[in-house]
This record gives sequence, structure tokens and C-alpha cells, in this order.
Amino acid sequence: MLGVGKTTLVRKTCSALENVHISVQGFYTQEHRENRVRIGFNIVTLSGDEQPLARLALVFTVSV
Repeated sequence: MLGVGKTTLVRKTCSALENVHISVQGFYTQEHRENRVRIGFNIVTLSGDEQPLARLALVFTVSV
């Protein structure tokens, strides 16, 4: 189910709950893109903190 708005639904639902004074806690993941290419994911808490969760890494091997 790519790109159907799952994260948007979570964010809007949490915002609506907070607007009626219902406390919510937790986190969601959000893709991280550079130059329109997904290179990983961030973890975002409902209080607004954001940190990298996973990133693509380039691995170089050296032959001598």
C-alpha cells in the first residue's frame, strides 16, 4: 500500500484528538528523500522530534 496516505491519516487523526484535548503519544516513520529519490526513513515522535531511522549506504570495496 504505497502512497495511499497512511502517514497523513495518522498525523491528521492525532491532530484532531489533540484539538479536543485528548493526549496522544507515539511515533511514525516518514520517508527521507534527496533529489526525489528515497534514501531512507526518519522516525518522528508526535511531539515533533525527528531522527534518522534508516539510510541507504554506499559500500565501496577496494582491491589491491
